[in-house]
Amino acid sequence: MLILIGMALLLAGLLAPGAQARTSGFQSLAPSSVPLTAVAADPGTGLIYAQENQGTSFFVYDPRTNAWTEKAPAPLDSGNNGGAAYLDGKIYISYTNNEEEISVYDIASNSWTTIENPLERGTADITAGNGKLFVAVNQEFFEYDPATGTFKELAEPPLFAPQNCHEGFEPWGGLQFDGSKIYGHQGDGCNGFAVYDFAGNSWSELPLAPEIEEEGPVAGSAINPITNAYITYGPYGGTTLYRYDLGAGSWSTGPMPFEVDDGGMAYIAVPGYEGIYMIQGEEGTGFTRYTETNETDLSLSMSAGVTGTSTGGEISYSIQAKNNGPESAGGVVVSDPLPAGTSLVSAGTSQGSCTGASTVTCSLGLLPSGASANLTIKVKAGFGAFTNTATVSSLAIDQNHANDSASVTSNLVRPCVVPKLRKLRLKKAKKALRAAHCKPGKVKRSFSGKIKKGRVVRSGKHRGVVLPTGSKVKLTVSRGPKPKAHGKTKGHH
Repeated sequence: MLILIGMALLLAGLLAPGAQARTSGFQSLAPSSVPLTAVAADPGTGLIYAQENQGTSFFVYDPRTNAWTEKAPAPLDSGNNGGAAYLDGKIYISYTNNEEEISVYDIASNSWTTIENPLERGTADITAGNGKLFVAVNQEFFEYDPATGTFKELAEPPLFAPQNCHEGFEPWGGLQFDGSKIYGHQGDGCNGFAVYDFAGNSWSELPLAPEIEEEGPVAGSAINPITNAYITYGPYGGTTLYRYDLGAGSWSTGPMPFEVDDGGMAYIAVPGYEGIYMIQGEEGTGFTRYTETNETDLSLSMSAGVTGTSTGGEISYSIQAKNNGPESAGGVVVSDPLPAGTSLVSAGTSQGSCTGASTVTCSLGLLPSGASANLTIKVKAGFGAFTNTATVSSLAIDQNHANDSASVTSNLVRPCVVPKLRKLRLKKAKKALRAAHCKPGKVKRSFSGKIKKGRVVRSGKHRGVVLPTGSKVKLTVSRGPKPKAHGKTKGHH
């Protein structure tokens, strides 16, 4: 049975000063049989992989069974730690003391190969994203494309150079891809921290990690996409969890359940088992799951616009999902079961994507505190009243469910479709207009040699024109032929 450790750190420990709302805690898990290093997770299965520290044994952990299983041994000894990353069904492991090769584990075949190490120096700083692999050490940063098997050198990392540390990334640090950028901490007890921008191929330094007894984080890191935080730990032999809020741009710290050294961690999103799984590192076999949940207030608003046609019309719903704070909300979803009698035309959102037909589900991802996302859903419908109700939810704890849904009722009434009026008697013309949901407008009379007296010569709108229901249509009615002019008759002489 799992043992809860350090639960209910609400508003303490890991929370930076200020009005924040977040619950967090640790869960002790089955220890490994040997000290581990190089931790990575398969996001599809939620299985966690790690290699023996100072050895070649390789293990997989299943969070559903809370058990470790040994797999085929790695071709390279991990030596003094390593780092790992998952990419397209394979686990790539880079070691701090191997300058020549990187191990590659094929999950499906339970077999190993190796690729060259482009850095020509060992490192545990490795991550994957956008279908590529990335490794760094000191001021070198390379991208590996598995499709071509080639490496490309990218922008130099920052110098950092705090006291007693080398320039750039230490071999015992960490890199993490958050879906758009790469974040990395310097490691080896140093406190440098930076972010890589793909568009500009450039690094930018971020606030330094806090010093604990004059030291910073060690090897190993992960990103929690639900709370938008970069997590690492340290210092050597210490018990501090470091948390960098990617939205707020600030660090906070809290206690770990065991002493750590260079190790590793990975995030998994399996429902019921979400969290960051952390090994103790080279000096122990402890294993724990760290979870944190933000508290926030999501709200939803909706308006609708109607465009009528002769057969019904189109309703355009404008929906806004907003995070009123105080914390960010991850995994935000708007669900809209469309009213009966309508059919989807299109659905779009300012962030994320929408799927479904009878029920439109828009996955918006992360909404920082104070942020909003706008959705537009268009449907076709016949005539009648249609009430649409949508709801918003997330993986955060919502403090106010009263504003999680929004409704709007739209009426599609039969429009005024101008009927055939020419040559009808005025009384019949008025009757035809009323039957077509129009109203008779001002009546004008004029002479006509072609239309009999009392019948409609023309209307103010052409036949078939669609107008709002109840629109007035002017009529011109014949007074008959125009009388001939009476002139004087000339006499004969």
